[in-house]
Amino acid sequence: MSETTVRGLLHVEIKEAADLPDMDFSLFGGATDAYVKVKLDGAKIAKTSIVKDSTSPVWNQSFYTFINHIGEKLTIEVIDDDVGKNDCIGTHEMNFREFIDNGGEFEGPVQLMLDDEERGQLEIALRYEPYIREDKHVISRKVPGCYFPLRENCRVELYQDAEHTAEPEHEAITTALGESYIPPGAWKKVYEVLTGATKFIYITGWAVFTEITLVREEGADTRTLGEILKDKAEEGCAVYIMIWDEYDDMIPSLVGTHDTATADYFEDTRVCVKRCARGYADSGLSGDAMTRLIYTHHQKSIICDSPSITEDDERLRMVAFVGGLDLTDGRYDTPQHPTFSTLLDKHAAPDFYQNCVTVRAEAGPRQPWHDIHSYVEGKIAQDIRRNFEERWNAEDDGSNELVYVDEEEFNLEEEYQGDDSWNVQFLRSITSQSCQFSYLERARKLKTERSEKIEDTIHSGYTHNIRRAQNYIFIENQYFLGSAHVWDGAEHIPKKATNLVAIELVRNIIEAIKLGEHHSVYCVIPLYPEGVPDSMPVQEILYWQTATMSMMYKYIAQAIEEEGLDTHPTDYLGFYCIGVRGDEIPEDLAEPETDVEINLREKNRFHIYVHSKMMIVDDEYIIVGSANINQRSMSGRRDTEMAVGCYQPNFLCEEGQLPQGDVGAFRKSLWVEHMGEMCEEFENPGSIDCMRKVNEIARSNWEKYVADEYEEPLQGHLLMYPIDISQDGTVSALEGFENFPDTEASVLGAKSAVLVEKLTT
Repeated sequence: MSETTVRGLLHVEIKEAADLPDMDFSLFGGATDAYVKVKLDGAKIAKTSIVKDSTSPVWNQSFYTFINHIGEKLTIEVIDDDVGKNDCIGTHEMNFREFIDNGGEFEGPVQLMLDDEERGQLEIALRYEPYIREDKHVISRKVPGCYFPLRENCRVELYQDAEHTAEPEHEAITTALGESYIPPGAWKKVYEVLTGATKFIYITGWAVFTEITLVREEGADTRTLGEILKDKAEEGCAVYIMIWDEYDDMIPSLVGTHDTATADYFEDTRVCVKRCARGYADSGLSGDAMTRLIYTHHQKSIICDSPSITEDDERLRMVAFVGGLDLTDGRYDTPQHPTFSTLLDKHAAPDFYQNCVTVRAEAGPRQPWHDIHSYVEGKIAQDIRRNFEERWNAEDDGSNELVYVDEEEFNLEEEYQGDDSWNVQFLRSITSQSCQFSYLERARKLKTERSEKIEDTIHSGYTHNIRRAQNYIFIENQYFLGSAHVWDGAEHIPKKATNLVAIELVRNIIEAIKLGEHHSVYCVIPLYPEGVPDSMPVQEILYWQTATMSMMYKYIAQAIEEEGLDTHPTDYLGFYCIGVRGDEIPEDLAEPETDVEINLREKNRFHIYVHSKMMIVDDEYIIVGSANINQRSMSGRRDTEMAVGCYQPNFLCEEGQLPQGDVGAFRKSLWVEHMGEMCEEFENPGSIDCMRKVNEIARSNWEKYVADEYEEPLQGHLLMYPIDISQDGTVSALEGFENFPDTEASVLGAKSAVLVEKLTT
């Protein structure tokens, strides 16, 4: 694999075709409705718009595509779009390796063939740019080909969980300014910003629940989120909310977004709520309706005005939140992640949440929740506002105009000049079906497939910055699957789960091994996806996850063997989950009644649900957002997503030396939560000593977590993921743990015979 994978950028330009056969045999006339699809090793890497009624269609479309493929065959296919079916007009194939060996550039016509018959010509241009590892330290941190530019001189605040307080271990962590790190509280900041807004509050969410309270400590404001927003609207602040329309007006709610209840709550108030279907609301029973049933609006953001903080400029500022936390039930949590002890107060109904097992709110346990969020100031906040406006304009009929923003009232050029300033870029997964792109020149950079403009810059952000990594990568994500185009030996391979994240991580490790260096990748994921663990959707997701892990470990094992090393695949790549055991059980808590409640009370353990969508590279760069590591989030055509890519230009990784900035401080704070200490090895996460230390803690915690009797507390929460990795990279379930603890659900998952693959990938 390490010798044959092609890793780089491919520029594809599809210009025009000539002499195509007329594929339309309709009595009503017309001609061929052609589009072009480009595939590498069977995986789609580009697809044009449709040109109607022409045997000489002109596209003039360009594509900027990251590739990490075996690179055997490039196929260019011209297809006729017709009612009920798509017919192949003709194809052109080339050996991609030979193309690279011959200079990696081509421009001119190619002959289209079908069953040995000439079917016209296609004018194309191809240019391949190889990725060169030695140049990674000078690769720009700006993600290429993006709709939104890199914004300089911003402020960023990073959050772990909805609430946090300093622990003694944080005294050893210093910020970019050399001060002791004090973890900020996400929902306290949200409360502060919402109550301080005077002109507008814009919220996007997968879910918004009006009955939650944001600050849960003695003496705090006891108003619910719904009451706060209604009060702000009554004060004259424009409050606009976009939530995903779960389709529960047609079928019962499957995931509990509260979209109908939220819309009803704000009816006849000054708060404007728009339930947004993923797909056109008036679509028929196929096509867009299928999109609406399967995919979601998954963005999570708040954008508000905020008072000036400078004496010489009284104009309002703009601030924004982006991340994984929805303003809904079950999300409020702390790094302690209680399961029983808070059920009578902070997590009492209506904010008791448990979506993995069936238990009563008065008996528990609750489902602990770990998440990552961010707050930004500066020009980046305007980009996040623009995202809201573009989505609103795509949905609105013109009856609800958004707030007019001009430089007289708002400081649109705000810049933060401190030594700890940030550069930030806004990234999205979205299509013109859900977004009215307002910057036409920028939109020309975007992909066009059939009739849709597509932005997939989150995937670009992950790929670009993985390639930049010099030492290590730390990932927390709700899902981890993809790169199916390089899976080998899996019984079922989904054709369209081809995001590059997994294979890019592997290539970093392999290249380091070949050079006699070490590169570490740490991935924290849930013990299992949310839902009933033995249900078909959860089991199929686990099946894809296992196939992804198997590919990764196998290739790493091959590199180890080729170099004759005495290391193990887990010395380079680690998968972990997090859990809690031994929480205090209040005396007044209801007695367990069902077998499930009795067992969980006796074992007093539960996994902490990892909902984060974050990647840290070399303690200098962080991506935080709503996007999972799966095709749904990375494609651009499935779930709508958002993220920010952030770094501090005064704190960069130079010649392999990790910076001592705020990204590193945040990573260390997360590791304190996960592993209960800040030890010497954690200062160099790219080393094999650090990887082995983390594995040692995770393995010890797992043994404590699964023991029949609770004897001693875990060191933090980090657990080894319950799989066994052999020296040759084979992935299997841990002996004695073919099923997850306290369940009958397979750890390795199972392929469903009935589910649509697009749903679970």
